[in-house]
Amino acid sequence: MHMEVLVAGDDVDAILLPFSAHLEVEPYEVILDDDEVNEMAKSYGVPVTDPAALVSKMNDWRHEPGFIKDGKLGRISQRNPRAKLDWYQVGGQWADGLRLRNPRRVYRFFGLIPAGYKSTATSALKSEVDSEFLQSNPPAALVYDGKWKASTFFPNDEESKDWKEEFARAFADVPDNCRLTIVDVHS
Repeated sequence: MHMEVLVAGDDVDAILLPFSAHLEVEPYEVILDDDEVNEMAKSYGVPVTDPAALVSKMNDWRHEPGFIKDGKLGRISQRNPRAKLDWYQVGGQWADGLRLRNPRRVYRFFGLIPAGYKSTATSALKSEVDSEFLQSNPPAALVYDGKWKASTFFPNDEESKDWKEEFARAFADVPDNCRLTIVDVHS
């Protein structure tokens, strides 16, 4: 699924790296909840009461080694628990998605010949962006200061209103001299 994400900061790659599904982290234990144990048991035709049989299937099930701890089935993971994306593209289908307060002059032919003005951009300083318009039409997520704030997928009216309020609060923390970049994120 694609979503429009506003990244606040200069280095988009470094800012989004902690949220990449491809980032391996130090191994950690994950205890499976009852629903996943039941789903796994049903999938392999193994009784839920036979954790030894289930743990032997864990590598096939999640491509991670399994274990039993205090009678609970678990797995050792190195997957990024903060993962929000598997790839992204600056702009992408939301290129020029930032409305500017004042149009920018556009040049062509190696930047030598003026070619008019443009009132949108893919990347701009916060002080250059029409903040009122952005807050009334916020992107699906804002990434700033190591935090990923996001709307629910396909929000209803109440969730949409809540997201606009949350986005406005988070956006207020972004300094005016901070670079904003629209990114097409795939999750």
